[in-house]
Amino acid sequence: MASKPVVLLTTEGTYPFHQGGVSTWCDTLVHRLPDVEFIILAIAMNPYVSLAFELPSNVQRVIAVPLWGMQDPSEHREDVEFSEIYLQKQRTGGQEVREYFLPVFQDFLNGLMDNNTPGPLGQSLAALYRYFRTYDYQLTFKMDAVWMQYKEWLLAAARQGLWPEPSIFEAVQGLGWIYHFLTVLNTPIPRTDVVHSSAAAFCGMSAIISKIEYGTPYVLTEHGVYLREQYLGIGRSNMTPFAKRFMISLVKAVTKENLYYADELAPVCAFNGRWEKVLGADADKIRVIYNGVNSTLFHPVDTPNRPEVPTIPDSPDPIRILSVARVDPNKDLVTLLRAMAILKERGVQARLTVQGSISVPQYQETLDRLHQDLGLGDMVEFRGHTNDIHEAYRDADITVQSSVTEAFPYSVLESMMSGVPMVATDVGGTREALGAAGILVPSRDPGQLALGIMLLVQDRALRQRLGEEARARALQYFDVKKTLVSFSRLYQRWSRRQLGPNVAVTSTPPGVAALARGLLFKARGESRLALRELRLALTRPLSPPATIAVLMEVAHLEWALGDTESGLEHLVKAKVLEGLATQGPPLAG
Repeated sequence: MASKPVVLLTTEGTYPFHQGGVSTWCDTLVHRLPDVEFIILAIAMNPYVSLAFELPSNVQRVIAVPLWGMQDPSEHREDVEFSEIYLQKQRTGGQEVREYFLPVFQDFLNGLMDNNTPGPLGQSLAALYRYFRTYDYQLTFKMDAVWMQYKEWLLAAARQGLWPEPSIFEAVQGLGWIYHFLTVLNTPIPRTDVVHSSAAAFCGMSAIISKIEYGTPYVLTEHGVYLREQYLGIGRSNMTPFAKRFMISLVKAVTKENLYYADELAPVCAFNGRWEKVLGADADKIRVIYNGVNSTLFHPVDTPNRPEVPTIPDSPDPIRILSVARVDPNKDLVTLLRAMAILKERGVQARLTVQGSISVPQYQETLDRLHQDLGLGDMVEFRGHTNDIHEAYRDADITVQSSVTEAFPYSVLESMMSGVPMVATDVGGTREALGAAGILVPSRDPGQLALGIMLLVQDRALRQRLGEEARARALQYFDVKKTLVSFSRLYQRWSRRQLGPNVAVTSTPPGVAALARGLLFKARGESRLALRELRLALTRPLSPPATIAVLMEVAHLEWALGDTESGLEHLVKAKVLEGLATQGPPLAG
């Protein structure tokens, strides 16, 4: 019997430490695909997170990579003894940083510039990953030479108009972001059959490196349009103009690199696929796999228990409205509260329950103040997260989504599968999911949202018809069984593929692998990338003939690129080694 494929599933700020749509998707995959083994590499904000899900036996292990809250980025590593970390620190000095780190770091920085061609940035990430297998992460970034190189690049980019010239504080902040977001490069990446990233984000860097280093096929699923969400979040922040431009450049570069290196893009909806094309993704790599919902767990109530249309203001049975949304500005619950205030003014008897965890505490404080100012009282209730959300749908007459941005939200699919009519803002893939089986309204418009709700409140027959149509549409397109079959076939297909040609085979020594990559880049005419890889090969064990050949290749490339002094030095070394080799071993006795 064939062995199970092993998938490295990479996440960022979600599974298995936090609830949410992406985490629901991840948990469904690992629980419902028992014939697949998973290793989860999860980027977390800090080291104090705890599991929010019970993991099945086919999850081999979880590798948590905290970005903040550590004195030393090596603290979280469980793969090495303290003695090895100590030795890495001992071998990390100014000469090593100048010779092996700075050239690659310069390539990384250059890759953050706007309109750069994808590819070289990923190669620089892989080279940095290799560097940190030998040398210490923290000590490297503390070197004065690193700060000087970064500062010169930063100011040069400002002169080119990429961002305003930063203050010292802003410049330090920028390097700090690089230091923290690249922490994943300090974490050994296990060899697996497939790498599956849940976002075109920093967690995808592990997938890029695994593809370059091991030849692992890379599958990417975008749940939300990561770059668009970052634009929205950064745009409404109180960051300085420099900080906003710098962060967007960093996120945009990493996003485009993920789209470039992914072998297959499996977005959860066509809306995301269109964004991927705009960002430069190859359309031939895009194959939509819709999110799926358990049709057995989410279903209409057996015996309808929905109240009649309220015609009297003091009706004892108000319409039950449900919004399944975390407390986050992207969900725009402010607009939803204002819509409820309009319903109250019109004498509509309705009660809103908001079911979801608090992801932004300050936003909850804003909502609490607005709730009081609008005098909504017990008309609106925030109940937080629940593990029995399917029961909440069965108690609802209407569901509402008020978001300003979405991808392909589970709350819409769950409502549809539960047969509950919905009013939703026309954002992201919501129209693609809901079709004509619900009411769509513009975002950020309390009046239109209130009008959509009132249409359903006043017409019981319309509620029943839209609920039935929503259930039928969900069964046709969004049953979780279809999703699981698609991903099972995807994993089986890619786990049998051999990738190349710019990747190292599992048994290839690092020096030989770097030599092969260097020769490949030279053949492609990419001289600088070739030189970087060949220089790396010289730092790894090679046979004497191979060392001589690499020295000659490095010398020729350096001469061609105008570095005649280094070229002459490497040429002399090659001739000396060649002379020693022709003399043969000394005579005995």
